[in-house]
Amino acid sequence: MISYKTYILITFFLTITYCSYAQVKIGDDVSSIHNSSLLELESTSKVLVLSRVSNTQMLQITPLNGAMVYNIDNQCVFTFNGTQWINLCDTNSNTISIIDNEDGSFTITSTDGTSFTSGDLSGAQGEQQNIVIIANNGQKQFNTPLPIVDIRKIAIYRNGVRIDFTTINDNTIELESEVICYQNDKIRIVQIL
Repeated sequence: MISYKTYILITFFLTITYCSYAQVKIGDDVSSIHNSSLLELESTSKVLVLSRVSNTQMLQITPLNGAMVYNIDNQCVFTFNGTQWINLCDTNSNTISIIDNEDGSFTITSTDGTSFTSGDLSGAQGEQQNIVIIANNGQKQFNTPLPIVDIRKIAIYRNGVRIDFTTINDNTIELESEVICYQNDKIRIVQIL
């Protein structure tokens, strides 16, 4: 004879097994779903809304291939191809990616395979100090490697993206108000002498 506990346990495992192979349909006619669908949405009066993010927020995300977001700055849907975000509204199929080489240079690569690497910016404008700081969650202020003499000779990058800042004192900058640092963000400060 099967005990009550064994019966509950068998029912639980059968339910989990059944649910693990389930398909989901949301919308007007939930009674029919295509055999190859994992998830179907069907409605004549409602829509799917993607995550709405700014360009800065989008560039902070490194998701799985095929991820999609709605970029509110560009007013378009972007998809992630495994290495970069692709603007689906761009009628020009020749997109570019920009990589911060973290040595004062940048590499620009086009989808047609051509690439260009800028020279070390210190060569044309003098010697530079370049430091990388690992940010704490919510951190906004950072110390520069040298005293601030000319704000135009300082560039700040957060995870490879150049951002604006203000000076607090001779050795301290504060990131623009829209920028939020998360734990382990890389803040690179380039200061030209």
